[in-house]
Amino acid sequence: MDNIITGAIAVAIFLAFAGGLAESIGEVPFIFIVVIVGAMLCIDFYQSAKAGLEEERNKKSGPSA
Repeated sequence: MDNIITGAIAVAIFLAFAGGLAESIGEVPFIFIVVIVGAMLCIDFYQSAKAGLEEERNKKSGPSA
Protein backbone atom coordinates (compact mmCIF):
# COMPACT_ATOMS: atom_id res chain seq x y z
CA MET A 1 0.00 0.00 0.00
CA ASP A 2 2.90 2.35 0.68
CA ASN A 3 4.09 1.90 -2.91
CA ILE A 4 0.71 3.01 -4.22
CA ILE A 5 0.72 6.16 -2.10
CA THR A 6 4.26 7.17 -3.01
CA GLY A 7 3.62 6.28 -6.65
CA ALA A 8 0.51 8.45 -6.75
CA ILE A 9 2.44 11.35 -5.22
CA ALA A 10 5.22 10.91 -7.78
CA VAL A 11 2.74 10.79 -10.67
CA ALA A 12 1.02 13.95 -9.42
CA ILE A 13 4.32 15.82 -9.04
CA PHE A 14 5.49 14.78 -12.50
CA LEU A 15 2.20 15.73 -14.14
CA ALA A 16 2.22 19.12 -12.39
CA PHE A 17 5.83 19.79 -13.43
CA ALA A 18 5.45 18.60 -17.02
CA GLY A 19 2.11 20.37 -17.40
CA GLY A 20 3.56 23.62 -16.11
CA LEU A 21 6.52 23.26 -18.42
CA ALA A 22 4.26 22.58 -21.39
CA GLU A 23 2.14 25.61 -20.52
CA SER A 24 5.14 27.90 -20.18
CA ILE A 25 6.75 26.70 -23.42
CA GLY A 26 3.44 26.75 -25.27
CA GLU A 27 4.56 24.85 -28.35
CA VAL A 28 1.99 22.39 -29.71
CA PRO A 29 4.42 19.52 -30.38
CA PHE A 30 5.77 19.70 -26.84
CA ILE A 31 2.27 19.82 -25.36
CA PHE A 32 1.37 16.75 -27.46
CA ILE A 33 4.43 14.89 -26.17
CA VAL A 34 3.62 15.78 -22.55
CA VAL A 35 0.03 14.57 -22.96
CA ILE A 36 1.12 11.26 -24.51
CA VAL A 37 3.83 10.65 -21.90
CA GLY A 38 1.42 11.58 -19.10
CA ALA A 39 -1.15 9.12 -20.41
CA MET A 40 1.45 6.35 -20.65
CA LEU A 41 2.59 7.15 -17.10
CA CYS A 42 -0.96 6.92 -15.74
CA ILE A 43 -1.60 3.63 -17.56
CA ASP A 44 1.65 2.13 -16.27
CA PHE A 45 0.93 3.29 -12.72
CA TYR A 46 -2.55 1.76 -12.86
CA GLN A 47 -1.22 -1.57 -14.15
CA SER A 48 1.60 -1.64 -11.58
CA ALA A 49 -0.73 -0.79 -8.71
CA LYS A 50 -3.21 -3.45 -9.82
CA ALA A 51 -0.46 -6.09 -10.02
CA GLY A 52 0.96 -5.03 -6.66
CA LEU A 53 -2.42 -5.30 -4.94
CA GLU A 54 -3.00 -8.72 -6.51
CA GLU A 55 0.42 -9.90 -5.33
CA GLU A 56 -0.31 -8.59 -1.83
CA ARG A 57 -3.63 -10.48 -1.77
CA ASN A 58 -1.92 -13.68 -2.87
CA LYS A 59 0.67 -13.36 -0.08
CA LYS A 60 -2.05 -12.93 2.54
CA SER A 61 -4.11 -15.87 1.33
CA GLY A 62 -1.15 -18.20 1.76
CA PRO A 63 0.22 -20.88 -0.52
CA SER A 64 -2.31 -22.81 -2.52
CA ALA A 65 -1.82 -26.45 -3.35
